Amino acid sequence: MNYVNIESGPGLRAYLKKFEEKGLHVIALDIEAESNLHVYGERLCLAQIFDGVNNIIIDPFRIESYTLKLLFENTNILKVMYDAGSDLSLLKNAADIEIKSILDLRPAAELLNYDRKDLHSVIASELGIFLEKKRKYQKHNWINRPLSEQAIDYALNDVIHLLALKDVILAKLYAKKLFEPFLLKNLQIQNRDYTRSPEDKYRKIKGYSGLGSDKKSVFRRVFDIREKYAKRCNMPPHNVIHKADLINIADDPEFINKLRFTKRIGGDLIQNILRELRKAVESV
Repeated sequence: MNYVNIESGPGLRAYLKKFEEKGLHVIALDIEAESNLHVYGERLCLAQIFDGVNNIIIDPFRIESYTLKLLFENTNILKVMYDAGSDLSLLKNAADIEIKSILDLRPAAELLNYDRKDLHSVIASELGIFLEKKRKYQKHNWINRPLSEQAIDYALNDVIHLLALKDVILAKLYAKKLFEPFLLKNLQIQNRDYTRSPEDKYRKIKGYSGLGSDKKSVFRRVFDIREKYAKRCNMPPHNVIHKADLINIADDPEFINKLRFTKRIGGDLIQNILRELRKAVESV
């Protein structure tokens, strides 16, 4: 698949200038990101665009945040997306970037009540295009460079049909008198505050809400220890201590003696972790 590769601030600014000079105002947009799957933390790894003519791959690693905002926060560019909520949340919390002027087609799939509402199924239903679902890319490490051509093709497949899909879906919504509910749902997506509460990292872990107040206090201390060492080792937190084991430790401090650690963590660090965990539960 032919595409334009942008991997610098000047390159992105030049593209946006040409886009504006041509009088264009609509793109299809998707991103690929890392979210505590291969390394510690969340980060934007790739942005892919189809502007009606060109396929664009944007490598953000060497592009300044304020330059990326010229794209994502540009209110004069309508960004057609599909199921944008997780992308909005990640960019807001990981990079303090807000995607503005969005047309999210996922609410249309809900309103039109497709049997299967994932993007590839909707494209197949409306455009008769059957895209191969490559499961290996669902958990792909998008941090690694260079990106393979197969990975880039996979990423672009999620945007190259979005503009055509938009036209078909908007016409169907209008015909079924669902256009206004669709617009409202898009405004609700756009206007939502995606800033995560610091409490979310605790509340969303299964079993946390059932702990007593004292055990919740222990859980938080244990959780913070795991975060500290995951960051130090640049490792997904669940690879240091599994979430279920955090609950087990808070519920029964003796569970610390049953912990097993990956060989990727050195013996000295393991002893440090165990020492801090035991200190954290002393008050129980």
